[in-house]
Amino acid sequence: MSKPDAHYTVSLVNHQTGQQLKLELIDLPFPARSYRLRVNGQWAKKLPVASKIAVMRQLRQCWVAH
Repeated sequence: MSKPDAHYTVSLVNHQTGQQLKLELIDLPFPARSYRLRVNGQWAKKLPVASKIAVMRQLRQCWVAH
């Protein structure tokens, strides 16, 4: 089975450690304002479906914590 195409992609790189994060938001099969999440090529387990606002809120919290 092929991977579904992402509607949005966010790529982050920590230039100090070299770690990378690739976050893909894939459209759900029914009309909704939520997306299925894929992190570094793997389906997300903690937050499998989220809106763009929820994803950005999680990223902001991570940036503030580090």
